[in-house]
Amino acid sequence: MIKNPIHPGEIIREICIEGAGITVSEAAQKLGVDRTTLSRLLNGHAGISPEMAMRLSMALGNNPTLWMNLQRDYDLWKLKSLARKLHVEKFKSAA
Repeated sequence: MIKNPIHPGEIIREICIEGAGITVSEAAQKLGVDRTTLSRLLNGHAGISPEMAMRLSMALGNNPTLWMNLQRDYDLWKLKSLARKLHVEKFKSAA
């Protein structure tokens, strides 16, 4: 797992908005999603769903697994600090 990964929305912003020189509304239209949906993702308030991963891969010509892996790595990194607060007991192994 990567240390301190950035939210996938930041990557999408760099590629789809800044890199392509288009607005959030234009990018949302190209992806076939509501502007609010894309905005929430770009601002880190939402994660990449499997459907969004597929839309991004179709629009950018890459693999949806890439987007799902970026989201997974980010989510696990965020949860790492929470894990210390979880009270979980290990299962006893079957003999």
